[in-house]
Amino acid sequence: YMFTGGFIIAAIIILIVASKSGIKRVNSSQEVLGGVCGGIANKLEVSHNLVRVIAVLILLGSAGGIVLLYLLLCLVLPRE
Repeated sequence: YMFTGGFIIAAIIILIVASKSGIKRVNSSQEVLGGVCGGIANKLEVSHNLVRVIAVLILLGSAGGIVLLYLLLCLVLPRE
């Protein structure tokens, strides 16, 4: 039951906050998969690899639910 009501509400909130926060996906020369982690890292001024490791840990703990959210962020967030 990966897509429960709570997950959907949380995903919508994250998408809205991310799109309003000014996060931009990194350009194609720096991206690994969509540029979302790189964009978040740039906004937070931390290492891209740190954000990628955290994303993988969330992936392992969320039974794959983060994949849909990541794909939606790829569609919503503009490029640099």
